[in-house]
Amino acid sequence: MKKPANAEKLIHNYTDLLLEHITGKFPSGPRTFGFEYEFLSKNPLDLTMMEQLYTFLLHNGFHQEKDCLRNDFGMGITFEPGGQIEYNSIPLLPEDTGRLEQSLEIIARTNLDIEKALGIKYIATSYIPGRKDSPLCLDSERYRSLHDRMLFSSTRGREMMKGSASIHLHVVVRDLEELVPIFLKLCRMSRSDDFKMGRQRRNIWDNTDPCRCGLPYEDIDNNSTPYDLVNKLVTVAAYADILGENVPFWKAADNSFDNFLYHFTTIFTDVRLNNKGSTLELRTADSMPEKAFKSIWKMFVQSFSQTDNR
Repeated sequence: MKKPANAEKLIHNYTDLLLEHITGKFPSGPRTFGFEYEFLSKNPLDLTMMEQLYTFLLHNGFHQEKDCLRNDFGMGITFEPGGQIEYNSIPLLPEDTGRLEQSLEIIARTNLDIEKALGIKYIATSYIPGRKDSPLCLDSERYRSLHDRMLFSSTRGREMMKGSASIHLHVVVRDLEELVPIFLKLCRMSRSDDFKMGRQRRNIWDNTDPCRCGLPYEDIDNNSTPYDLVNKLVTVAAYADILGENVPFWKAADNSFDNFLYHFTTIFTDVRLNNKGSTLELRTADSMPEKAFKSIWKMFVQSFSQTDNR
């Protein structure tokens, strides 16, 4: 079926703009890695408990920094719609075992302090059933719109929002030449036994929102150019419904490039380009205890060592 001319024009223009946007963020120096590590609360939370959490953290080593809480070490904390706590690491080199250990100590200590002070126990698990109708713990327009959308766009989207937890692994892309190879590597990893979603979370994800989730990039291969890949990323986002309006982005009332960059962050595919930097994310690993996390972290960073040492 022929695609609308207005959509194709927007996709062409925004492919060029997104390429320019990420190229301007390429770093110098060695490649760094990072992670987002989510934990589910053993019992459902509500907005009142979330306020208590924020207040506690702000009085216990964390300060407000833009859209997250951060401590002096650089560890960030954000929250997900079911009250999941998400720890955002500092950039790490493959050999940064000391700072990795320090990061994990901060996570363990913070979770324990929260439990002691507030009785909120965070556990490293990928899924807790029965959270579909639990309270929405974030009241921003973004999450209220997503929550509303999940009533009709899926059968398990609200479980994804409030009852699942994952680990996202980040790798910095340093130039356009390596964009496609790293993207394809992460796509392969997303299907591998070590990094793929467990059966329960996979079933939730596959029934969350067909225009936002999954791995809709089957036609990208070793012969694809950076333009081909970015064009495909833009195309997926352009045809994904914008939150609040529930029409494809290219039809949105405000389809400016700035709004596109925000909309792009609402695309929850298995592998994602983080347009805040020049980072690709592998988003499939289930949340897991610290010992298992150390193992997959080591595999992840070492998988890049051969090419980085050439």
